[in-house]
Amino acid sequence: MSSEKTSKIKSVIWVVLMDKKKQKITAGRECDQVSAGELRDAVCRKLRITPDGAEAFSIWICSPLLQLQLKPSHYPTALCDLWYDLLAQFAPATELQAKNDLPIIMLMRNVFYPLSQEKLLVQRDPQARYYLTAEAMFNYLTGRYPVEDELAYKLAALQLKMEGKKLNNFPPGSLQNIANQILPWDVVKRKKKQPLYLDKRIRAYLTDLSSTTPGTLDHIYISHLWTQSCYRCAFFQGQTELQKHRKDVVVRVGITPHNVFIWNKVTNKTIAEIDNKDVSTQLIKSDPRKEGTGNKIPFDVWLINFTVVASIKKRTNTAIPIYSKQACMMKTMFERMRDESHLHADNSTTSVQPPPIVQQRNLNEVDAMMRTFDFSNPTLKIGSKEVPVGTRHISKKENLRGLKLNSKGNKLKKTVIKQTVASKFDV
Repeated sequence: MSSEKTSKIKSVIWVVLMDKKKQKITAGRECDQVSAGELRDAVCRKLRITPDGAEAFSIWICSPLLQLQLKPSHYPTALCDLWYDLLAQFAPATELQAKNDLPIIMLMRNVFYPLSQEKLLVQRDPQARYYLTAEAMFNYLTGRYPVEDELAYKLAALQLKMEGKKLNNFPPGSLQNIANQILPWDVVKRKKKQPLYLDKRIRAYLTDLSSTTPGTLDHIYISHLWTQSCYRCAFFQGQTELQKHRKDVVVRVGITPHNVFIWNKVTNKTIAEIDNKDVSTQLIKSDPRKEGTGNKIPFDVWLINFTVVASIKKRTNTAIPIYSKQACMMKTMFERMRDESHLHADNSTTSVQPPPIVQQRNLNEVDAMMRTFDFSNPTLKIGSKEVPVGTRHISKKENLRGLKLNSKGNKLKKTVIKQTVASKFDV
């Protein structure tokens, strides 16, 4: 009997969804024999997502240190057993951090799914639209999709409407009290000295939505995020050098079929937004014989070469080096996205801003890749999603995934963010 019970326990796989719920999938064989494609299809059937809609999703393995989208042929539970080895290869973390890291299996958007097909899908599959909107909302609220302030106020009003909140639920001047739950942390920070203005703008948009049909709210919400060029980014972590910065800057790198984005993770400001047509890249591998000592880690370098057009007659060749253990993943993702850009013909979401000129440097020496790593984490994460320090829209249950709450359990502790010395990285 005990062996039968054990086999049944091994046949159960829990998949976490973007609305913070879980789905229990019972397999007819051992867990490590269930592929990611089979698992995705089983979850989508339970969620009543159509077979066409299932193509918009993939199985991911996520933890606070690393997030990986799996191919349909991969075996999720088998990769979870190899998680420590994957962290050693792709995540710059201390040995203690790696040992305490716990991966979870998630259903999230397939980064290779064309936006043009997604726009058609959400019109005919409300279940797929629900989960795509939930993921887009999470990326937006955690600062991964930076938007203009006015759009942020409109999205905040839509979120309140989707949650069934009414204007008379909020006395005048009270909306700023829940700002951290409905606005990205960088918007809240910018308007810290203007709380009444923030309240006024959200209240105005909420009034305009009074006659909106509830069933269309999630479609309106995700439609606004489609207009952002950073939507559907594949995200990576690294650090780079910038002019007028003595120390390396911790960055988040986003790659779409049309653009490469580099954001400062501490301020959430855009460092560069580069059109893929103007980019050539190079991967510079670190020397495996030269191991890191202390907080020195041998990083690979993804070198982004591009041209800045200052005027008709003035073109400047420049480069941005991204120091990261995920450099090979960035290069592979960039090449596949660019090769498949013809499948992503919807250019309405692309826009190019002139990036800052970064001085080119010779990066062929191994010593240039030995970066100092600051193990203090400037962001906290839920599953595969980064949660910037100071946000509140997190449940107590999520503390099990590595989030830090204060003694009362209702507010995240503020983490001191250190800018590392002339060479560093971020978890």
